[in-house]
Amino acid sequence: MARFNAIVELLRPRTLLVTPLSYCVGVAVADHSLDLVVLLGVVFHVLAPLAANAHNAVTDLVEDGKNVPGRLKLVETAGEQTLTRIVYISLGIMLLLSLAISLAMSIIWVFSVFLVLGYSSPRFRLKGLPVTGMAVFAMAVTEPFIAGSLLGDSWGTVPHYDGYQPIALGAFLFFWYFAKGIMKNVPDYAGDKAAGLRTIPALMSSQRSAAWAAAAATTLVYVAFPVLVLVSELPDRLAYVGLMTLPAVANMIGMVRARTQLEYNLVGQRDMYVSVVFLGLLLFAWRPSVGSAVIGLLAVSVMVWSDVSGRDSRASRHLDRAESAMSVPGGGGPISDH
Repeated sequence: MARFNAIVELLRPRTLLVTPLSYCVGVAVADHSLDLVVLLGVVFHVLAPLAANAHNAVTDLVEDGKNVPGRLKLVETAGEQTLTRIVYISLGIMLLLSLAISLAMSIIWVFSVFLVLGYSSPRFRLKGLPVTGMAVFAMAVTEPFIAGSLLGDSWGTVPHYDGYQPIALGAFLFFWYFAKGIMKNVPDYAGDKAAGLRTIPALMSSQRSAAWAAAAATTLVYVAFPVLVLVSELPDRLAYVGLMTLPAVANMIGMVRARTQLEYNLVGQRDMYVSVVFLGLLLFAWRPSVGSAVIGLLAVSVMVWSDVSGRDSRASRHLDRAESAMSVPGGGGPISDH
């Protein structure tokens, strides 16, 4: 049971939601009905971040030793080989699902494999590149949106669009999650810097200046959304989703006021709620239906369950420095804070 719990926490259920939600938004834009093919696509886009989380748990041991020390104990309990098997089994299932869904999804699977393995792999280590790393991270919502918007009525077809709505919304989602990528790296400032990762926050002179940069970027993208709706062909009813600017900015005020690792971590946890609710409202605004509402509420429920039960490797208890005495699996010694 301890091993099972460790695996669940490392797979991080609360982080598996934005990808399928973005896929559902793309499906709504394509005006595709909710059918078995869409369900297969949802499973595909749950497995993608699940595989990424398992892969990152194995490859990010050095920075995690400083950022989230308790994660090392979870990796040791779960087993690196088990986590690696989860990665490749997930990618294999995703291939089968993509072949069953459409030609476009089959092509996208190749890109998804690159995103999952390339982001934190020792060979590519894309997460350590300032702009490229954030761009790859932003594809966590952009790729599923593209996949959903390309879902046609048959295996080899894609929808025909008269306007540029999908491009406008897809571009926004990219920059929206690019800003989130900056924000999510602020709590990891010290560990990423120590590991030599050149993330945008790690290039800043201090964690506080990184927090201000993340707050500015996050505020800008949220304020930009209703403006985009007003100046583009996007449905006017989408503008009310811009109300999420209020909790997003309030959370960023918390970020610039944060001083401890725990406070920064809580900002990141709250930001995921803002992101999930934003996508849920976007889905409902584009396709007002009971199904859309259920999808959004289900996503929030999973997050609440994950937080209440503590099923997350970034839960506050795993920030305890006392855990850092654990040896890095396969690393031959304890993680040093220096």
